[in-house]
Amino acid sequence: MADDNPARPALSPREAEVLALLAEGAPNKVIARRLNISVHTAKFHVAAILIKLGAANRTDAIAIAMRQGLVLV
Repeated sequence: MADDNPARPALSPREAEVLALLAEGAPNKVIARRLNISVHTAKFHVAAILIKLGAANRTDAIAIAMRQGLVLV
């Protein structure tokens, strides 16, 4: 599992919305539809979240976000 360094850059409001949908298990296509954005933009936001949280994958990002209190599941 990646590190949960709280000194990482804060998520943007849109990234926080995407993270909440990730926590619900939504794939990129569903995220795009629910937020009225393109699938490409959804993928971009997911990639930014992974980088900012230092996560290896979507599951890791959710686990880190839960430990940091960024999402409640």
